[in-house]
Amino acid sequence: MILPWQQADWKRVQEARRAGRLPHALLVTGAAGLGKGGFAKNLAASLLCSAPDDGGLPCGHCRGCHLFQVGTHPDYLRITQEQPGKVIPIDSIREYISRSGLTAQAGGYKVVVIEPADALNMAAANSLLKTLEEPVAWTLIMLVSSRPGQLPATIRSRCQTIKIRAPARESAAQWLVGRVGGLDAKLLLDLACGAPLHAEKLADEGVLTLRGQLLDEFAGVLAGRNDPVTVADHWSRLELDSVLSWCAGWLIDVLRLKSAPEPPGLINPDQRKRLQAIGNALEFKTLYELLDKVYEATRTLGSQLNSLMLIESVLLEVAAAGRMLKRKKR
Repeated sequence: MILPWQQADWKRVQEARRAGRLPHALLVTGAAGLGKGGFAKNLAASLLCSAPDDGGLPCGHCRGCHLFQVGTHPDYLRITQEQPGKVIPIDSIREYISRSGLTAQAGGYKVVVIEPADALNMAAANSLLKTLEEPVAWTLIMLVSSRPGQLPATIRSRCQTIKIRAPARESAAQWLVGRVGGLDAKLLLDLACGAPLHAEKLADEGVLTLRGQLLDEFAGVLAGRNDPVTVADHWSRLELDSVLSWCAGWLIDVLRLKSAPEPPGLINPDQRKRLQAIGNALEFKTLYELLDKVYEATRTLGSQLNSLMLIESVLLEVAAAGRMLKRKKR
């Protein structure tokens, strides 16, 4: 299924296909939670179907569709990390990205999806670059990434980019309402920074409870009640994209609340009192430094740095801010 906010991009790529202008490499980008991987998978299914409909959707009945659905199509390959947070090594690329490996066995297209492409280590990226410089006919390589800036410019320049954009808030909320039961769709969207699929995941009440627990731990580190290393060990076992996104959202709201008594567009309106208390305790300069630290950790996700080290660096900075506050009060 093509999601509503992907329709325009889907139409453009299908028009290019019908005109014989489909590139040999696509870079599918956009924020997390917008369905980039699903878009790439749908395009692969479309290209491997022998009778797609007028809109490019696969028929679901031909041999190509059957093989794709059961995960045994010889002309479809998805390359990813062995474990979340790890790099994609050169061996994963060498094994599959070769002229022989990129030749279709069933006729028609060969499709390779690399997700997340920003997890490629330097050697793997260089190996891929050689293939992009010498494309194989009827082969499409799709790179899927929320952080395309971490890919070498030489790779980005050899791909045609499809940037999946978040839908308007009202449209996203309308799409979400029927999927989250009685929960507040707009609050979930705010917590997910406008990404509908991420918001849908947050509809699990356990996730919302976890978010509240992490804010408690964050505040505890700031107050000196919690050990930052112990908290970092807990956080490093979670989905760091979400954890860091929540941290950034807390700090952004703290800055907004510190700037105006009734700021519009709070990301965490349900946590207003706790965030206001943090803002009352810390100076603007310290808050901006903490937010920069969170953004730095977010940019580094997917690199070869250990996840525990990344989150420790953030929480140690929070603990240091708390100690500085206590010294000033003496």
